[in-house]
Amino acid sequence: MRRLKRKKQKKIIIISSLALLLFLCVGYAAFQTNLSITAKGNIKSIDITDSIVAEGDGLYKDQYEENRYIYRGQKPDNYILFNEELWRIIAKEADGTYKIIRNDTLQNRVYDEVNHRSTANNSFCLYPQIGCAVYAAISGEFSTPSGSQKGTVTEDSSIKLYLNNEYYVNNINEIAKNQITSHTFNIGGVERLNNSSSDSIEKNIAGEKMYTWDGNVGLANVSDILRASINPLCTSATSSWDNAEYGDITFCNNNYLLNNDDSEGTYFWLINPYNLESHSNSRGVWFASMRTSHPYVSYGDVKELFAPRPVVFLKSSVKLTGHGTKTSPFQILENTSN
Repeated sequence: MRRLKRKKQKKIIIISSLALLLFLCVGYAAFQTNLSITAKGNIKSIDITDSIVAEGDGLYKDQYEENRYIYRGQKPDNYILFNEELWRIIAKEADGTYKIIRNDTLQNRVYDEVNHRSTANNSFCLYPQIGCAVYAAISGEFSTPSGSQKGTVTEDSSIKLYLNNEYYVNNINEIAKNQITSHTFNIGGVERLNNSSSDSIEKNIAGEKMYTWDGNVGLANVSDILRASINPLCTSATSSWDNAEYGDITFCNNNYLLNNDDSEGTYFWLINPYNLESHSNSRGVWFASMRTSHPYVSYGDVKELFAPRPVVFLKSSVKLTGHGTKTSPFQILENTSN
């Protein structure tokens, strides 16, 4: 009898202990959940335009486009975590969207493949055996800013097809896709003028805006690179090209988009065709030299193996938190499907 009583007492003690342990575990889990919810509720979004600067590295009012803000300088705090990767914020646009660029380049590839577009449907493209420099098909005629060359472009470039099909589908996760908005990219030509003193960033922007394409993934504009520099000598695409070719190759330094500690450097494609003021040229595309000792923009043939550096636009509805540094980048706190 005594043994039976002891066994019953042990069972009661064990069951009671397990019940207490279970109660504590459930209670702790509920506490942790509540704490997590409370913590998330306490995280406040930030407005990057609260930190405008007038000199040095940081966020500036864009002097060329109203209600637009751009990051400039060698090391501004404009890192953002997107697609589980580090990207950089180029601009907060007037429509509230964020233009961002991947911090690292992708593997080198040609801008346009040989014989990718036929001359019959693309009369602007004079060298099908090499390729064509216009990023995407346009309606009507494509013209250089000075009108020195005109013609049709009815087919997309190889690099545009790659970025918006294979890369977008396979390399951007579903969360990131929901944070992107289809947006207008300026794909007009940027002209190298005969006299660099007559060129300007305003003219470069005007050339870019002559033609547009709406889509998910593009590349940076020539003017994005020029505007990111705080070197007062970086005044136009022509001046950057001339000085890179014949003299001082640091005219567009102090520029995070061209900042790379790799001594070998990296060349990455830009979205705009390279045009000449008084000659035909449909095979040249502007590119950027991302090398600390050689920061400049120049041009290369579409057949060159340079790196794509994807650019996308984030929805205006996204909310950001963080500090923008490499170790504490901006993070997307919330976004909607709007």
